[in-house]
Amino acid sequence: MAVEDGHSAGGDHAAGSGFPPFDQVDTFLSQLFWLALTFGFLYFMLARVILPKIAATLAERDAAVATSLAAAAAANEAAETAVKAFDTRLLEARAAARETAAAGKADVDGFVAAEMARVEGEMAKRLDAAEARIQRARAEAMAGVAGVAEGATTAIVEKLVGVKVTAAASRDAVRAVLSGGA
Repeated sequence: MAVEDGHSAGGDHAAGSGFPPFDQVDTFLSQLFWLALTFGFLYFMLARVILPKIAATLAERDAAVATSLAAAAAANEAAETAVKAFDTRLLEARAAARETAAAGKADVDGFVAAEMARVEGEMAKRLDAAEARIQRARAEAMAGVAGVAEGATTAIVEKLVGVKVTAAASRDAVRAVLSGGA
């Protein structure tokens, strides 16, 4: 059965047509070329563009967390130093009061008792003030950690997921984690 252009109806048509990816004779080298080119381009984009941005974001987050933790540790150390100094002064004051009471005679007992009450009251006020300063320092340190965590959370979600997170949502998530909720 001959066709008008001189080709047979079945022979040449079957060899030159078909699904190109399965035609290994005519398209195999070009497919291999485009595979290598596409793979190379994707590898270059990942290695030179995408992964460095992710690494930089993670490094920034780690640096911010480390800075916040260092600041919190320094504030905690300062508070502990203040408490130790206060305890030392309190012990010294009590020792001085005991020496005065032991050296005094019966007619000075009333004076010694009044002085002890005054010193202990003063020390109690100082202790209360020191505890209040310690609590404020801890609260400020934790507020700083929460602020950094909120910013880091917003930046990480935007970079990794591509979703814009509101400051309120970030703040609520960080507070839930810090309070032990999530």
